[in-house]
Amino acid sequence: MTNGLSMKPLVDLTVDQALAAADQVFEDQQNDGGVRGYLGMSGGGKCPRAQWFSWLWADDVHISAKGWKAIRDGFSSEDVASARIQAVPDLLLQTVDHETGRQFALEDAGGHIRGHMDGVIFHHPAAPKTPHIFEHKACNERKFKKFQKLKADVGEKATLRAWDETYYAQAQLYLLHGGYTRHWTVVSTAGCRDWDSCRTEFSRDDAEFYANRMKRIVENVGEVPERVSESPNAFACRWCDFIDVCHEGKAPNRNCRTCRYSTPVPGPDWRCSKFDELLTLDKQKVGCEAHRFRGAHIPGQPTTSETNDPAYRLPNGELWVDRGVNHDTDREGIRHRSE
Repeated sequence: MTNGLSMKPLVDLTVDQALAAADQVFEDQQNDGGVRGYLGMSGGGKCPRAQWFSWLWADDVHISAKGWKAIRDGFSSEDVASARIQAVPDLLLQTVDHETGRQFALEDAGGHIRGHMDGVIFHHPAAPKTPHIFEHKACNERKFKKFQKLKADVGEKATLRAWDETYYAQAQLYLLHGGYTRHWTVVSTAGCRDWDSCRTEFSRDDAEFYANRMKRIVENVGEVPERVSESPNAFACRWCDFIDVCHEGKAPNRNCRTCRYSTPVPGPDWRCSKFDELLTLDKQKVGCEAHRFRGAHIPGQPTTSETNDPAYRLPNGELWVDRGVNHDTDREGIRHRSE
């Protein structure tokens, strides 16, 4: 007590500080793992513009400790599910490509689009002569029960699409690029205490739709792809990692991938036309003083300026000139968007 007034504690005593510290360390370690250099087929059913922003590292993505725990739960549950299935004498589940000794890998667009299958199962009782791509998905109790209800309502073959279009798109892309006709999805709660499954047939029309949409992102890197909604309040947008750069006018990160001088080439590699060189992954992350944003990143009309630097007339009428990394204070001007 001081002057008759109670002092509030400096820390929240309802929170175990040791566990909070452990969560923070875990979160920092996981978020320090770097960025993905390719477009993942696992995201082929997501918003094309979000995929584009992610591939170009347009904004920093930070996942909470809780989010990382869910991801790790998914990995460990997959291991449990695979081991249980592999213990069945009459089933053959391969989780490693014997030709490479690594996970089954798929690619498209010169390697800029990639996917990694959980495995391939042979001699499934429902179709013993047909190999199936195997994929495991861990989810919470609520989503698991939704899966089971849909399976009962719409039938096994239609379940995956009705349950989660992102997973359905991933399955179709894997089927297309892997050359298979059947996909087997095993769904479980964390720890694999409860599990269920569905088989999905290959749809060439759907697979090519998702594949072509992803390839357009690579082939037209300087164009803004479509987005799922023009409203930032749409459900898919509210929880998107790129809502700030997509809807709120935040300036993208400066790196080689957001630079007008870089182009994706087969390899997968990136080439800088300014200095006529292939860019290593480390160079791409850092960029250089010559960086100038792609026009697609600027919410304004290209115009002329007194210098050779790209200039844009923003929706509020202001002239914004891209002078490069040494003038990043000017990036606040990009925030002006039309209502």
